[in-house]
Amino acid sequence: MVRELEIKRQGAKFPETAPAANPVFFRTYSRRTEAGLRETWDEVCDRTIQGLVELGKLTPEEAAILEKTQRKLQALPSGRWLWVGGTDWISKPKNFSGAYNCTSTNLRDWNAFGLMMNLAMMGCGTGAVIEPQYINQLPAIRNHLHVNVQGNVGDTAKELRREYTQTHIEGNTVTIHVGDSREGWVASYQTLLELSTDERFTDEVQVIVDVSDVRQAGETLKGFGGVANPVKLPGLYQRCAAILNKAVGRQLTSVECCLLIDEAAVTIVAGNIRRSAGMRQFISDDEQGATAKDNLWQQDENGNWRIDPERDALRMANHTRVFHRKPTLEECINAVRKQYYSGEGAIQWAGEAVARANCDLLTTQALKADFIKAYEQGTAKDWLQKRHPEIDAKELEHRLARFGLNPCGEILGSDFHCVSGDTLLITQDGMHKIQDVAGCQISIWNGKNWSQVQPFKTGSSRILYRVRFGDGSYLDATEYHRFFVKDRFSKSYKEVQTKDLMDTSRYAIHTEPFKIQYEDGLDIDRNYAYTLGLAVGDGTTDQKNHAKIRLYQEKVALNLAGNKSPIRDYGYSPAFTDVTDLGFSGGFLKSLKTNPEALNVIASWNRQAILNFIAGLADTDGSNTSSNGIRIYISDYERAYRVQLLLTKCGIRSSVNLLAHKGSVTNYGIRSRDLYYLQITECGEIPCQRLDVSKGTNAKYKGKWQVVKSVEQLPGLHDTYCFNEPEYHKGVFGNTLTGNCNLSEIHLNQIDPSNHKEQEEAFTAGALSVASLLNHQFQEQRYQYSRELDPIVGVSFTGLFDFFVHAFGVDWLRWWEAGRPETPQGLAFKHREAEYLTSWKEIVQRVVWDYCDRHHLKRPNRCTTVQPSGTKSLLTGASPGWHPPKAQRFIRRITCRKNDPVALACLEYGYSIIPSQSDKDEQGNLLNDPFDPRVTEWLVEIPVAVSWADLPGADVIDISKFNAIAQMDFYMQVQKFYVTHNTSATIELREHEVEALGTRIWEAIHNDEGYMSAALLARFDDHQTFPRLPFEPISKQEYEQMLQAVAARRKTNDFYTVLSRYDFGDLMEVGPAGCDSDKCMMPEQSPN
Repeated sequence: MVRELEIKRQGAKFPETAPAANPVFFRTYSRRTEAGLRETWDEVCDRTIQGLVELGKLTPEEAAILEKTQRKLQALPSGRWLWVGGTDWISKPKNFSGAYNCTSTNLRDWNAFGLMMNLAMMGCGTGAVIEPQYINQLPAIRNHLHVNVQGNVGDTAKELRREYTQTHIEGNTVTIHVGDSREGWVASYQTLLELSTDERFTDEVQVIVDVSDVRQAGETLKGFGGVANPVKLPGLYQRCAAILNKAVGRQLTSVECCLLIDEAAVTIVAGNIRRSAGMRQFISDDEQGATAKDNLWQQDENGNWRIDPERDALRMANHTRVFHRKPTLEECINAVRKQYYSGEGAIQWAGEAVARANCDLLTTQALKADFIKAYEQGTAKDWLQKRHPEIDAKELEHRLARFGLNPCGEILGSDFHCVSGDTLLITQDGMHKIQDVAGCQISIWNGKNWSQVQPFKTGSSRILYRVRFGDGSYLDATEYHRFFVKDRFSKSYKEVQTKDLMDTSRYAIHTEPFKIQYEDGLDIDRNYAYTLGLAVGDGTTDQKNHAKIRLYQEKVALNLAGNKSPIRDYGYSPAFTDVTDLGFSGGFLKSLKTNPEALNVIASWNRQAILNFIAGLADTDGSNTSSNGIRIYISDYERAYRVQLLLTKCGIRSSVNLLAHKGSVTNYGIRSRDLYYLQITECGEIPCQRLDVSKGTNAKYKGKWQVVKSVEQLPGLHDTYCFNEPEYHKGVFGNTLTGNCNLSEIHLNQIDPSNHKEQEEAFTAGALSVASLLNHQFQEQRYQYSRELDPIVGVSFTGLFDFFVHAFGVDWLRWWEAGRPETPQGLAFKHREAEYLTSWKEIVQRVVWDYCDRHHLKRPNRCTTVQPSGTKSLLTGASPGWHPPKAQRFIRRITCRKNDPVALACLEYGYSIIPSQSDKDEQGNLLNDPFDPRVTEWLVEIPVAVSWADLPGADVIDISKFNAIAQMDFYMQVQKFYVTHNTSATIELREHEVEALGTRIWEAIHNDEGYMSAALLARFDDHQTFPRLPFEPISKQEYEQMLQAVAARRKTNDFYTVLSRYDFGDLMEVGPAGCDSDKCMMPEQSPN
């Protein structure tokens, strides 16, 4: 995995295996504070949580759940709320829509056009239903408009600017003074559209658009945040006029309506970065709508890409064909084929959408099936009126129009289960503090075998608790760190968090035992090792600082390295011999006797060498016990503790016990350090020469278990660390086997699949986040009416695929590789998938409905969805939504404005940069040099690996070979058992799968299986559909080469410091875009 960019400011840490997290966070969600600094993650949490608590009138208990889950990246509010939540701006009713990711609007009047621009400027994704039943209500175009833009943006002094648009009409001449506000932009756009149908004019209309009052690019937007960027505003009016003028004497076509919406969306840019996102829904028999994007991208004879400039704006939205009857098999196959070659042409079965949106009336599967049959026959209105005569005409129309695609939702994750940075890890190559090996690949014992992990820092300023054990060791951990314990009466070990350890049982509890299997290591001469142990006990240095050992009495007979002097007997002391030329320095000996960390090097030796060292120590400073074990006396707890860990590494348990305190009086004076002894019952394998170890045995009573003695909060705040062990999600921390973060770098699979309490807390937090927004009262009547009649919330998850990899293991991946067949094993997997999905859906519905009942709000009849989650997933390295990752390893390309501070920081950090898809020369060809003066937008290339890339057996599975039917099957699992809205889906396919997938989609619709709509894309390696993809699969070798190249180019390890050096002001592209699916991050029509 890529080691994360280091941020020294408190709270700016993200999982180490999410290499894009810091660039994305600082670019997208971090606002400016009053001091001019960027918000840290903790500060974003402070703002957004407080905003939800106030808006939702949440109880202290509910607020605590939000605090816990969001700060740990467990459950996040919508991307929009992360940006504007808790600000003064969002507290104003006119801005309420800015808290929502998506909307859908029926295009029936000019006001709808203005509303969508207004929403898009607030960052809200806009869905538009452009069907004849709506656009035929628009008036015919009667006036030819001649538009002249006068003045320059920024001409008017700040204190003299108009805030709102003013329009002056004199004869057939109209002057529009564009106001310097969101409302001003929207009003000028909508006014221009209205002029085209205004009946007061008698001739062609001369329109003067004055943009002098609009603030210039780069000026701060104090309310919404970021800075102004009106670079494309002056061109909006002439582009719209050109579209309107072609329609004089008739009504607008569906494509012309689409272009007018999208031209406004083009205006909402940030450094040429797309900030608007949309869904345009055309009726199925609208041939113009179905082919609107055909041949949008083209290649010249040199292979360079260009785009049709007159239709460039169509890239701003996805196009979907809406079927109000069930499509035929041929139509389904043709739609799949078109999407394979172009990325466009998705179909939506409206009958399923409307049925789901009326689930409060269709309470059984039989009622739903009967309604869908009526819908297909065109009698759905009569069906509803007959069974529900209490529904008035307006509500009936609303209910039958509920096929607008408008998903929204929240992201799920898990707590971090972390330990102090001083925690010692027994590794296969030694012994290290976890903070010293952060970012390094190490092997730890997971309870069963050695497992490769990469420790990382998980937080700063955290409260820690010291868990003390009966063997004298302790572990400093967060309150949610996972232990596995039982009492003497229990049959199995259960997972318990730190905070609950002392309340688990009325009896003493002990941790799950383990025995490390270890042989390898540095091949140290055993006699040397034994002698060094002796020297640590009875050694000293001479005047020349050479190490020597003085042996008394029976110790004279010990066999050790070096040169022994003749036995000396001076009468006033016992006989002794000096041993010199020991093979190690006096300095090394002194460090071993005084510095606990010096003992870490011994852990790098092989097992026999370690045991010989301990034997030497025991033969000098040890004794036999009456229980047939031995004791080793060692001054200073940290030294004794490390020797205990050396024994643990060799598979021998021991306990550390205090014998005498520092300051106590001895025959040799006042004791300068505490004196401890190691109690070793299992001593039979320690090769002592003096002590009798022949009767060593396993502990039967005391010392048999590692008993939990106490839990106490530590003073102060601390940095925390953890690692992700992929096989069992366990590891030996210090002298204890516990759970670890299970950080697969996605939100869902950070939750232990067996920990239902964590899952419930996470989904509860997501439900409370969205339910709180139901308190908004919209100013726009059409939206408020919809809210009152059909309140919509959506709780989403991300990283489902990775969650199941960790839940079910490599066998689940192999089943995917086989196409998810309905074998006995496959049916068992599907049953387990459905259990998880159903339980999550039930939690969300229960929490949302309970909240609504307590706050006297109408219950939403559907509460769950799955959104693309492309951006927020990057905060934790998630595989977006339900989808499999692109590959085990891939290049992730992040869009930034040219010379953007975040991009420049990434450049110094070693990541490569190329021009974006939007940067083209005069002929429409893509540019290649990122420093070309014509380039306005950069793509930062970051090498990424999924959390389970190195899971044994996983690397040989080719994710890109997962067939389209298997993806469809998994998508339908989510659609059936979790989602009550719709599932955002992008199924990837190869050419030979077109007919099979088309047939499967037809079957799902024909059999009423719950299918509504899904996007399709050609596999990257099967059909080169788009240049410069956001994701590009790479091999393990390419990934490692990229990592090496990143390291070679790297100029700094401190991302935040270098970011601050470049960061002189607000960014244009701050705040999340309206949509962040894979499909929305690339051109919407393939080149041909």
